Amino acid sequence: MNPEPSVYHKRRHAARTTDEYLFHQLVPYLGNKRRLLHLILEALEITGTLNSKKKNPPIFADFFAGSGVVSRLARQNGYRVIANDWEPYSHALNHAILACIDAPAFKELGGYQKAIDYLNRLPEVKGWVTHNLCPRNDDIYDPARDRLFFKRRNGMRIDAIRQQIATWQSQGAINDVEMSALLAPLLYSASFVSNTSGVFKSFHQGWGGRTQTALERIESLLWLTPSRFCEIGDRKRPAAEMWCVDSQHLANQMSGFEVDVAYLDPPYNQHAYSSNYHVLNALTLWDQADLPSPDTKGYKSGIDRAWRKERPSPYNSSKYAKDAYEKLLSTINARYILTSYSTDGNIEPKDLLMANLERGKVTLLTQDVPRYRVSKQRQSERARVLEFIVITDTHAKSGPPLRQLLGQLYHFAELGGVDTSGNSTQLALW
Repeated sequence: MNPEPSVYHKRRHAARTTDEYLFHQLVPYLGNKRRLLHLILEALEITGTLNSKKKNPPIFADFFAGSGVVSRLARQNGYRVIANDWEPYSHALNHAILACIDAPAFKELGGYQKAIDYLNRLPEVKGWVTHNLCPRNDDIYDPARDRLFFKRRNGMRIDAIRQQIATWQSQGAINDVEMSALLAPLLYSASFVSNTSGVFKSFHQGWGGRTQTALERIESLLWLTPSRFCEIGDRKRPAAEMWCVDSQHLANQMSGFEVDVAYLDPPYNQHAYSSNYHVLNALTLWDQADLPSPDTKGYKSGIDRAWRKERPSPYNSSKYAKDAYEKLLSTINARYILTSYSTDGNIEPKDLLMANLERGKVTLLTQDVPRYRVSKQRQSERARVLEFIVITDTHAKSGPPLRQLLGQLYHFAELGGVDTSGNSTQLALW
């Protein structure tokens, strides 16, 4: 039950042009697993849950869904998906795309395509995005006093579209799933035309950055296209259950029943997703918070301090990541636990493997990948990093010991030319 290929090809699977469900309109995302889907599929084969012949489909719980690409892979292969991420934008991106087999009905608006067409035809409006995330003049600007996330025309289009979606919601013309089916294309399109390298913690100091390699993308007109949906599943019930909570809270809530596969992809480093994608959260929540001017200390990128203080993740801290992971791992009730991690992570491989060995038999899959860098022109002395998947069978206790697993990990790191010492955050997301 694998109707589409899971091996990512950059040109064939470009998020803006591909028709394939797995890769269509994926936002550029730090830690995106699109390049590792074949490895995750191999891990699922090892668990024996892939292509299950049981009457009820196996349950796949994705605790850190992010862009949703791994949950899409599970949906595409017939799993019943539970997808969670505590970032609001992730819930908006994934709710309809994962839960629906067909496009939502949009009965009040004449169908999904008509709703999209209506939004695309809206006249431009100067609103929150235009005032807070765009310069006062596209041609005459000061990066110290202006935010350059969007060209003004696209900022006004985002304002018009987002406000219309909010109006439909307040009028009861759309439900939550239909709301997601409209927000997902908007968030993707806004990401595509943004004057960034893929994250919103900062913007280019000029349009397209120093090299202006992304200028064509940034100057293109924001335009919505409908999301694609996976037709696999039972039309009598949602194909996925969506959560927007802390991963530990979800584990506590689900501790009373065993899922077939739990997939963990926690943040690796100190860079918080709430900061990196604060613009997507702002568009999702549409609370239109008052922002100090860009020249106010600490507000150049417009990141709300409340997000920084109220939503820190322990996984972003080398001090707290290990304890948080051990607690989560001990709480999860699953036959198999798959953990994606990196030799660049806040948790030392030894500590991570020891925690998994406490739960059962451990098997490793590895692949070296390019390290993320802000731009293609910026080089790194350590160009590659080792990504690995820890497969834990909680019903089995005998397996390779820690020393053997560590030896396997560092052996493959050496083969891939990976330097495992130190951390770095340098593969452009687009």
